[in-house]
Amino acid sequence: MSLHDGIEGFKQSMARRPVSDNTRKAFVGDLLIFERWVGVPCSLASIREDQLQGFLRHLESSLHARSPKSVERRLTSLKVFFDWLTKAGAMAVNPADKIAYRPFADALPEYLTEAQAEQVLLAAGALAAGEKLEVRPLIASNLVLETGIKKGECMALTIETVLWREASPNIQIRYAQKHLQYKNRVLSISSRTATVIGDYVERFGVRDRLLDCTGRNLEYLFNRKVATAAGIESVTFEQLRWTCALREFRSGSFTDVQLQQRYGLSAPAWAEMEHKLRRIMGAGN
Repeated sequence: MSLHDGIEGFKQSMARRPVSDNTRKAFVGDLLIFERWVGVPCSLASIREDQLQGFLRHLESSLHARSPKSVERRLTSLKVFFDWLTKAGAMAVNPADKIAYRPFADALPEYLTEAQAEQVLLAAGALAAGEKLEVRPLIASNLVLETGIKKGECMALTIETVLWREASPNIQIRYAQKHLQYKNRVLSISSRTATVIGDYVERFGVRDRLLDCTGRNLEYLFNRKVATAAGIESVTFEQLRWTCALREFRSGSFTDVQLQQRYGLSAPAWAEMEHKLRRIMGAGN
């Protein structure tokens, strides 16, 4: 099979995957750039690791130098493409498998240690029990630490998509846009969090959105009230999401496919998250 035919086959495979059009175009576009760099028709069997390394060096040193993130993304595209070919039986050896990500990779995301996460929940709990009964930071921090949902997903939750009364309580993440349907998922929550949500809904008569404020308002409370009481510099939705991701990745309780689905990610987005999680663990964290 030729490289061109391999890319066409991968393109067809991507068309059947539940990912956005932009993701498909970016992925295939990266592979076409590699094909143009190769310059001449070649078989898949002739492609070697040193050839891929040469392509990456070309990207780094070109006159129109790409940003480190662009080079890293193109390496991710190559890794996923050749992994697909290998699993499909079109190649015996994956030439991209042993290529390490460059040291110029993006800074690692911020996350909380287990001790810090516990302090955040304690501080949010104290705020919920305080004079103003401000329960929303406690609900949000519990939900994100347990499920890894994004800020926008958390703020979009309604009493119809938070099933706290079920024997196995869960939240339902729903996207109306057809090209984002792959992000739809059902995620379990603890009975403790379900109880907090149930008490909050009944006490404040919630009828629609679970959290009747903006994400910005909540992060203001996170930082002015929760972080200060927890003795840490800041608390953000992204920190909580990455804390959950690191916890679940480290536990080994989920396969890569399950984690990709849990976090509502496309194949390249999951590959990038997985790489960063491995870097965090490799740093001894």
